[in-house]
Amino acid sequence: MTEARMASPWARVVSAVLLGAVISSPALGAHAGQDTAMREFQKTLPFASGQTLSVESKFGEIRIHGSGSHEAAISATIHSQAPSQSEAEKFAEAVRIDVQQDAHGISVHTIVPPENPLVFRIGRKNSYSVDYDISVPEDAKLWVKNAFGNVEIRGVHGWNDLETSHGQLSVRDGGSARLANSFGSIEADELSGDLSVTNNNGTITVSTVKGALDLKDRFGSISVRNVAGAVTISGGNGPVELTDAGSAKVNNSFGSVNVRNIHGFLVVTNSNGSIDVNTVSGSADLTGSFGSITFANMGGYVKCNASNGRVTGGPTADEVYVHTTFGDVSLEQISGAVEVDDSNGGISVQEVKGKSTLNTSFGAIEASGLRKGVRATTGNGRISLTDVGGDTYAKTSFGAVTVERVNGNLKIENSNGPVTANSVKGDATARTSFGSVTLDNIAGIITVENQNGSVLIGAARTSSVCKNITVKTSFAPIQVRLPEDAGYNLTAHTSFGRISSDLPVTSSGQLGGDSLNGKVGNGGCALSLTNSNGSIEILKFSK
Repeated sequence: MTEARMASPWARVVSAVLLGAVISSPALGAHAGQDTAMREFQKTLPFASGQTLSVESKFGEIRIHGSGSHEAAISATIHSQAPSQSEAEKFAEAVRIDVQQDAHGISVHTIVPPENPLVFRIGRKNSYSVDYDISVPEDAKLWVKNAFGNVEIRGVHGWNDLETSHGQLSVRDGGSARLANSFGSIEADELSGDLSVTNNNGTITVSTVKGALDLKDRFGSISVRNVAGAVTISGGNGPVELTDAGSAKVNNSFGSVNVRNIHGFLVVTNSNGSIDVNTVSGSADLTGSFGSITFANMGGYVKCNASNGRVTGGPTADEVYVHTTFGDVSLEQISGAVEVDDSNGGISVQEVKGKSTLNTSFGAIEASGLRKGVRATTGNGRISLTDVGGDTYAKTSFGAVTVERVNGNLKIENSNGPVTANSVKGDATARTSFGSVTLDNIAGIITVENQNGSVLIGAARTSSVCKNITVKTSFAPIQVRLPEDAGYNLTAHTSFGRISSDLPVTSSGQLGGDSLNGKVGNGGCALSLTNSNGSIEILKFSK
């Protein structure tokens, strides 16, 4: 006989013992072929103001409600089941409700007779449940511990310390409370004091709390609204909804976080889930990973730290700071300064009243309505800036730069990409290579350094004062357009190209040759044009 066959009878015995132990648990409902019995228990005791009611039980519901009396009315219904009617009735009588009273209050305890010896019978063991319905004064204090049954408290305004498992826990119209549960939901509504909630593997719903809230949950959704005090939420593996609260701190993972109407500061940390925030009167610190961050209607400054997710925000009443990776950033209607540090994502910004600092890599930058200037840098992406109210700096490589309407100085650095700027009230400086440069309607000093790219320059049409112009390039033409009454001291040189001018030049060289020094008009500002292997043209336009 093999070793496996010799062991099999013992394995069957052990399996039968374990199966009988599990199925014979008192928490199980009635089995087919078993009889049931029921017994009622009632007791009323005087209960002074501010005393404590303690209840400890399991396998049954506990319902406690406040009343205007000065008594504690205790009612209990005992259910039992057994293989026969007589055994069921005997077992129901054996289950005791122990009630004790002292100067501190009243204690209620369910006492169950010792278990029957374990036998190899499936579904034939005695079982029971006890359901409590208790009335106490409204200002009573409660201490309740239960298991495998619901707990419901209504209209008791003293301190509530409630704990259950494998059942629902519900509190309504109460005072301060501590609530704990596992493998069951928790509901709390209309509490006049502070609230502490802890749950495992169950949902939590809280509404209308006049004090502060401290909440912890795992593997369940969280919904909180209308909390007057500070809120602290620690969740995991479930979504979080928070609406109407004082200051708030939220920590979550593997679930979304949605926050609305916070009357103080807000701190949110989430991983593997999105963050959506709307209407915060104070500052906000938002940290997320592998999920998007969205915020709007913010009264204080906003700080975002994200990875692998998009950031979208505005309007805000203060500054915004964003640090992210592998995600786009989109901001609009920001009343303060904006600072964005991104990598591997594009940046889009509109209507910023403060100064903007925008930095990314492997992404484009597009911004408009920047009241106090901008510093925009990227690598391997285009830059587009429009309507900038202050000094502007743009730097990129392997991408085009386009700038429209700058009320300040402009500086552009690029490589392997074209540069275009129009309507600059201050000085304009552009450096690039292997791309064209077009600067038009520039009121200040113009400086261009280029290689292997054409340069087209247009001074301001309405300015009566000239500004220095310096242009260098190679292997491409230079074209400069000036007012017809302009005055410049001209120095132009090229090789393998020609120099021509629509404006009269008092020359010390030969017009049309590769060098030309002289005066345009009456002279004045410096006009220095240097090229190699390309032509130089000086054109005019009417004012």
